[in-house]
Amino acid sequence: MWMSSAPLRISLAGGGTDLPSYARRFGGSVLGSAIDLRVTVVGHTGSAGHGIRACLDSCAHSQAPDAQINPFAREVLRRHWDGSPLRLASFGDVPGGSGLGSSAAFCVALLAGMSRQPLSPEQLAGAAGDIETRSLGRPVGRQDPYLSAYGGMRQLYFDRSGGVEVEDVEVDAETIRRLDDELLLFFTGTVRDAGEMLAAQNARVVHGDRDTQWRLHEIKELTTVARKALTEGDTVSLGNLLGRHWELKCGLGTGVSLPSVDRAYRDALAAGATGGKLLGAGGGGFLLLHAPAHALDDVRAAVTAHDFTERVFRMSARGADVMRCP
Repeated sequence: MWMSSAPLRISLAGGGTDLPSYARRFGGSVLGSAIDLRVTVVGHTGSAGHGIRACLDSCAHSQAPDAQINPFAREVLRRHWDGSPLRLASFGDVPGGSGLGSSAAFCVALLAGMSRQPLSPEQLAGAAGDIETRSLGRPVGRQDPYLSAYGGMRQLYFDRSGGVEVEDVEVDAETIRRLDDELLLFFTGTVRDAGEMLAAQNARVVHGDRDTQWRLHEIKELTTVARKALTEGDTVSLGNLLGRHWELKCGLGTGVSLPSVDRAYRDALAAGATGGKLLGAGGGGFLLLHAPAHALDDVRAAVTAHDFTERVFRMSARGADVMRCP
C-alpha cells in the first residue's frame, strides 16, 4: 500500500507564456508557488480480486487502463501498471477545474505512487507534463506539474527548444508570513476545463495575433518585477502586479472573466484590495486577492457578500512525496 500527494499552486505572474505555442517562439517565464492545499492518492496492490478498482472522479472497475474514465489515470496506468490487482482512491482539497492545478497535482501524485523507482521532481514534472500535452493533446502549459513536483516559490523558464529551467526564489520568512496573511483566496462557485479555456488563446498565438502576443510579452515581463517585489518584501507592489496581470489577461479572450467576478473584484478594490486575478485559465475557479493588513476584514466582507467562499491557505515548500507501507 502507498499514499502519495502533491501540492496545488498559485501563479503570481507569467501565466500563459508557458503554452508551447508561445514559449517555442518567444520563450516563456512563470513565477508561482506551491501551497499547502494538496491532492492525495492512495494505492493498494496485490489485494484480492482482479483488475483495477478506481474511485477517482467516480468509482469504476475495469480490466485494463484503457477503460479508465479519468484520462490522466488512464495514461499513467498504461505506463506503470504491472497487471496485478490494484485499488486506487484520490482526495483533493479543492474541486477540479478551479484554477489551482489540481489535474497536474493528481497526475504528479499518481506517477509518484505508481512508479517502481523513486522519481526526482524533474522526472515527475516532465512525465506529467508529457502526459497532459502530448498523450492527451491538451493545449496547456507546463507550469502546473513543475510547481507541484518541486514545491516552494519558483521561477520557471520555458525555452524555445522545449526545455524547462527551475529557479528557487529566495523570499525571507517575514515576507512569507505576510503573504500568508495578506493573500486571500475565494472560490467563485464555478469550475471549467482549462484546456477548453486556453484553446482560443492558443489558436490566436499560432495565427500570429499581434494583440495576444503583446499581452503575453508584457505578462512575461511582470515575472521580473514580481520577483523583485517578493525579494524586497514589497507585498503591496505584488498586489498591484496581480491587478495588472488580470487587466492583460482579460484581453486574451471573451470568456476569461465573468460578470459575477467583475462585480466582486470591483467591490474588493473599493474595500481596499490592491489587486488580484482569477487563477488558472480564468472563466471561474478561484479569485486570488491581495489586501494590506488594515483592509483584510473589509475585503473579506465585500467578496463574501457575493457568495464567494474563502479558502484559507499558506505558501508551502513541500513538493510531491510518497509513503509506502509494508
